Amino acid sequence: MRVASIFCFLFLSASLLALTPNIPAGTLVSKDIINTRDGLLHHAVINAPDPVVPDLPRHARLSGRGIYVVEISVARGIVDNVRVLQSTGQKILDDAAIDALLKWRFRPRSVYELTVPIDFGASGRIKVGS
Repeated sequence: MRVASIFCFLFLSASLLALTPNIPAGTLVSKDIINTRDGLLHHAVINAPDPVVPDLPRHARLSGRGIYVVEISVARGIVDNVRVLQSTGQKILDDAAIDALLKWRFRPRSVYELTVPIDFGASGRIKVGS
């Protein structure tokens, strides 16, 4: 009985560990560089369109800095989900960031989660990355 219990424990533990990808998470430095626990990862981002903010009157320029967490399908390199970690304080800017990030594509098996800072400048300039 004891041997069977140990075998089940080892088998289940090994199965669970096998499902955990040995792929890093990271923070976007620039559209071509991701900072991970293993160091800098180059060329993992295949497609990264900038957020598009709807045209607003000149006096209504919005600005802010948001931080977003992108969850990526490891096998396919497509974005599964985007969460707002820190809002810009402007729903229209956060929505634009989320819409753009959902279109991003990554090299498969490169990264499973990415933190993306985005600065929306009052002049309309958008800076993606830290």
